[in-house]
Amino acid sequence: MSSNDAGSAARPSASGLRPDGAATQGVLVAAGWDDSQQVSGILKAAEGKKIKAVAASAEASFAVTEDGMLLAAGDDYLQLVSEILEATKGKKITAVSGFDTTALAVTENGTLLAAGNGAAEIMRDTEGKTVRAVSAGTGFALVVGEDGTLSAAGRGNAGQVAAILEATEGKKITVTDCGSGYCFAVAEDGTLTSSSSGTSFSGQLVKAAEGKKIRDVSVGNGVALAVTEDGTLLATGNDSSQQVSGILKAAEGKKITAVTASHNVCLAVTEDGTLLGAGADDSQVLPEILDATAGKRVTAMVRGALHFLAVAQERDQDCGPLKPRQICASLHTIGDPQDAYALVFKVGDSQQLLTSGESCKAVDTQNTQTTHAIVRCVSTAQDLATGSVYFTYNQSTGAVGIDEDKSQLPDALTCQRSDGNRFTFTWTP
Repeated sequence: MSSNDAGSAARPSASGLRPDGAATQGVLVAAGWDDSQQVSGILKAAEGKKIKAVAASAEASFAVTEDGMLLAAGDDYLQLVSEILEATKGKKITAVSGFDTTALAVTENGTLLAAGNGAAEIMRDTEGKTVRAVSAGTGFALVVGEDGTLSAAGRGNAGQVAAILEATEGKKITVTDCGSGYCFAVAEDGTLTSSSSGTSFSGQLVKAAEGKKIRDVSVGNGVALAVTEDGTLLATGNDSSQQVSGILKAAEGKKITAVTASHNVCLAVTEDGTLLGAGADDSQVLPEILDATAGKRVTAMVRGALHFLAVAQERDQDCGPLKPRQICASLHTIGDPQDAYALVFKVGDSQQLLTSGESCKAVDTQNTQTTHAIVRCVSTAQDLATGSVYFTYNQSTGAVGIDEDKSQLPDALTCQRSDGNRFTFTWTP
């Protein structure tokens, strides 16, 4: 991977990565080359802390803790690390993005902070603006404003900035990502646009996405990945290391929620948080990150030049031994919601809650009554969707199930049962 092939996607809630910080809270996992202590340094800084967002540039790593503190480690060329740490000192950070020798951070009030290449110009161009999301390029930033409009700040880069702005004119943007010479953007209606068209891998991905709603996109050096609303993986570009064909094969029959691409390695996260990877990786970065996340639920990931960062949660770490008719359940969200959500199970006057961003918990089920299922926005206490779930119980095996014929899950809520009585509920806002 070249140094120009390290960046991260942006989200409208300025949570910084994929998916939202509140929903991705967990431990930091990092693997790969460590010549500038971009791996060992960030792991040391994050020790004992819960992380909600991550980013990586060529040889630096960034993480945001649950209380909004920015952590950074790695090569301090152009004072990238020291300057962004100084700029964010004492401020609550909600998003972070890095690319090559540029680092960006968004405060809770929407102020954009920058360090490294193009920092002065980026700060100048965004002064007084409220930033909802940001994606870094080499010396520039793609900025999603309060109204969803995409703009640029800093220095242009090979015409890709002007091209993506022209392609997205009049549209509200939810996701952006930049690679070496290319930028992608996803509109509010799920339409994918690119700074390049025609027969290039970039244009091929846009064509493959026609008629589909896209939820996530990632571009590497000659490789591009996208995820549709129903979890289908799309991939185009250089396949010299089987990174494209390999990740498509690994994702067959699985629902994908997030992706990240580099020139020789492609990663994807399944609905249950399993990390998939493909590519002939001479540097051994791929096996390292797969080993580091084995057995964990990955909720966010980013690429550096020769290293990867991820946020992961221990599976079922808080459920403990389950009693009869109990399930170990968790709630996850797809995309990047600004608010946390709760799934309420209600039987009569009794109710139990699962909250996005929290660890899994034991939930009592009953097979004699229909359980009301309610999806609620935590900050407003507004009920967004209602339905029902009918749990079953096999006394001989102790297995809890869901009667699909009798159950009517709320719209945009899905459920996946894994090993034992483990259930993952996924809400798509």
